[in-house]
Amino acid sequence: MNMFKELERGSFGYTNKKKNRQLMQFFLFLGVGVLMFIVGLLLHNFDKANFITILAILMVLPMTKAFVIYVVLFPYKSVSKELYDEVSEKVSANAILMTDMVITSPDKHMGLSFVVISDTQVLCMLGKAKQDVAYIENYLKESLANNKIEGFTVKVFDDYSKFLDIIGTRDYEKTSKQEECFKYIRTLVV
Repeated sequence: MNMFKELERGSFGYTNKKKNRQLMQFFLFLGVGVLMFIVGLLLHNFDKANFITILAILMVLPMTKAFVIYVVLFPYKSVSKELYDEVSEKVSANAILMTDMVITSPDKHMGLSFVVISDTQVLCMLGKAKQDVAYIENYLKESLANNKIEGFTVKVFDDYSKFLDIIGTRDYEKTSKQEECFKYIRTLVV
């Protein structure tokens, strides 16, 4: 896996790949920081007050960021290939399918297995049981409204069979609003 290749948010396998990347970054920053600290001590006769040691201590910042993202993603996992294939077969060609999404609000983390964006709807499937469906719906509605993306109804499902029934009911039109909604929702993903 190429650590520097950009992962596309909302794509199949994103959550597992992102967790692995964050864990690797954590250990990379930890290793570089420890190595810099030791080199700084050796070059300056074990005097801790040197420039290299200060840089080593600053390595804690990106290391901590990587660890925090890993901790946020840890309870969630990517959907199986079979499940993804089943949903992608049902989705209309003009609808946008996103998967493996963990969204954060100031109050909570929310996992969504699937998000289908049509011309007028944002249909979501919970990624983890016992999440507050009303809170997620409200958060997404308010987020879209605050960013002046209007004309979408948001519905979050906790029942997979109902979700499958709804997404395959009609054909959708491709609209510029739909693309705008997709781009915005993608920014919400951790």
